[in-house]
Amino acid sequence: MKLDCLSNENQPMVRRRSYKPVERLRSVEAGRERIVAAARDLLEDDDAEGFSIDAVARRAGVARMTIYNQFESKAGLLEALFDSLAARGPLADMAEIFQHPDPLVALDEYVEVFGRFWTLNRRAHGRLRAAALHDEELAAAMAARNERRRKGVTELLRRLGDKARPVVSRPETIDVIYLLLSFDTFNELAGDGRTPEDVVPTMRRLIRAVLGIVSR
Repeated sequence: MKLDCLSNENQPMVRRRSYKPVERLRSVEAGRERIVAAARDLLEDDDAEGFSIDAVARRAGVARMTIYNQFESKAGLLEALFDSLAARGPLADMAEIFQHPDPLVALDEYVEVFGRFWTLNRRAHGRLRAAALHDEELAAAMAARNERRRKGVTELLRRLGDKARPVVSRPETIDVIYLLLSFDTFNELAGDGRTPEDVVPTMRRLIRAVLGIVSR
């Protein structure tokens, strides 16, 4: 005997709906963006206190723990901050530079990109470096991010091949160019009267000299 009350045949089919908390995701993303924006503002404000998690939390109007909940760690916040600075500036053009068929042109554009990037975020980078002197975690995060610049130099040197005749060994050449393209070098050469972008022609000549390439 078939018991209809125990059978699924006569029961209305209930369609399962996948639930996605869209509003919550949007709220979380907005919170992350607000915190990153606060971190950027803190770096751009000459009258602001030193860069720290507490300072960012106060600027964003959130609790310190909220930052850790959103980014898991200080390193996570710093990565998001560095990504934000890069995305808002000329570093977004890097992919096109490495696709250029002429490695010498790619090298020149690589130098120019850093000149513009250090200029656009000059105050922020200066404050980050000052803060890193007393913050090992920040210093480590910055060093890790800067290694991307070294990888770019390594790839450009590989593409140049026999066109480059460095005056020192290959590893030393990479180290020297990596140093020349740093914020500190651009900033010192620019001084108070110029911007880092203004010293791009000088930097190109210096790098070509290191590579043993006659400037065009």
